[in-house]
Amino acid sequence: MYGRNPAAFLSAEHEALRESVARLARERIAPRAAEVDAKAEYPHDVFAALKEHGIIGMTIPSRLGGSDASLFELCLAIEELAKVCTTAALMPVMTNIVGQMLLAGGTPEQQERYLKPLAQGEIRFSNAVTEPEAGSDASAMTTRAEARGDRYVINGSKCFITGAGLSDFYIVFAKVAMDGERRGITAFIVPRETPGVATGRIEKKMGIRGMPTGELFFTDCEVPAGAMLGAVGGGLKLMLASMTRNRPAIGARGVGLAQGAFDVALDYCKNRRAFGGTLFDLQAVQFKLADMAMEIEAARALVHRGATVLDQGHDPRGLIGLLSSGKCFATDVAMRVSTEAVQLLGGYGYSADFPVERLMRDAKHLQIVDGSNEIQRVLIARALAD
Repeated sequence: MYGRNPAAFLSAEHEALRESVARLARERIAPRAAEVDAKAEYPHDVFAALKEHGIIGMTIPSRLGGSDASLFELCLAIEELAKVCTTAALMPVMTNIVGQMLLAGGTPEQQERYLKPLAQGEIRFSNAVTEPEAGSDASAMTTRAEARGDRYVINGSKCFITGAGLSDFYIVFAKVAMDGERRGITAFIVPRETPGVATGRIEKKMGIRGMPTGELFFTDCEVPAGAMLGAVGGGLKLMLASMTRNRPAIGARGVGLAQGAFDVALDYCKNRRAFGGTLFDLQAVQFKLADMAMEIEAARALVHRGATVLDQGHDPRGLIGLLSSGKCFATDVAMRVSTEAVQLLGGYGYSADFPVERLMRDAKHLQIVDGSNEIQRVLIARALAD
């Protein structure tokens, strides 16, 4: 199977990449994963390790400081990271989606200013979209940006922002009003240290505890007109297009998490003695493991297909059903497989002595983030209707 013998299905170049990231994950990230979760502290050393190995901005073009890596290659790297630490796997995902936004909507000056340090891990970005009354329904946001001469003044609040208080820059989405007319959702690049920007409560979360998630407040926050990313009223389109292109990366986190939980469960069942043999000798256990393995393989194939067709240059607008299917199925599989892994380990699965309880908590995050799986099903159904 691919998860047990990946070299059989990868080119020599891709297998070298996968093994390099797998070694990094085993040696430098896995030993820290439980502590990061227990302390709920951002692991700067893990970010530094990913930066050192060129993983943070690998999909950004080389002319702008990246590695020209394909989305498929990013998915391979993310999967290996997610096997041991879902927080670590989030770091290059964040860079990828912001990089997509800057490449799609940024001016040459903005790309030159931000993408090179972003790709090299010198600065960090977060998207500031969600509000208390505007989550899946982003169009309901109430944050406003008022044009005043050659500047915009932003007022409003955001919640559940990944990297709140940590990132150096936020891409803030706000509704613009000009001459009394509302022009729609627009994106702005706002430095964290801008007067009027404040970090609120950092959430105490069930999973992904190493990455801060919290509130942001904007009070008469002034930014120059040059801080606008894309056109007035073009923010929602820019955000949705970038999220669509990023869905294989989210799916890869689900595949990796599921594979990591499965590997622990399989090893445990092969070695745990019970009823005169091992747990693996029991047919009921074999059937559980077989179902888990099949779902992981199916999820991986779906995610890889989405990444591959995007790499081939196909228009994402015609792939929404496929890309949403990959994200939805892979993250649902992550939840099912990690839950079954806990069950197979019994009391040990419920204990923090084994990683499967942490992986199960992290898996729930994946079903919600970057468009909940209910929203993905809506998008899939719309694609079927076209």
